[in-house]
Amino acid sequence: MCNVSMSLELSPDLPKLRGDRVQLQQVVLNLVLNGLEAMREPHAGARTLVIQTTRAGATALRVTVEDSGPGIPEQDLGHIFEPLYTTKANELGMGLAIVRTIVTAHGGAVGAGNIPPGGARFHFTLPVDPEATR
Repeated sequence: MCNVSMSLELSPDLPKLRGDRVQLQQVVLNLVLNGLEAMREPHAGARTLVIQTTRAGATALRVTVEDSGPGIPEQDLGHIFEPLYTTKANELGMGLAIVRTIVTAHGGAVGAGNIPPGGARFHFTLPVDPEATR
């Protein structure tokens, strides 16, 4: 997992969220570790991981984690957030299921897709604190 360039693209002045800080940190950590794991195999090109925060409309925030790995096989895209579903030989298949459970419990949504010509993009949205929008 060496030689990975990481960058943060954080929007300034985002409103606050209401949620469990430790659980939301676990979501980001799981997505970052998945991205790093995806880039473990040798492949051409630079290894990059980008974490981005943006507004998602007036009442939500979006966090995106992108990697430059091989991407997600199309047949797996609809299943990757299911418990015990994994494409890795020595994994339990719980990391992305935990991500979905935590994000959903916070009133948000999660998704994933591929980035042409290679890489994956995971994102989740969370509602902003209603007190912060007044």
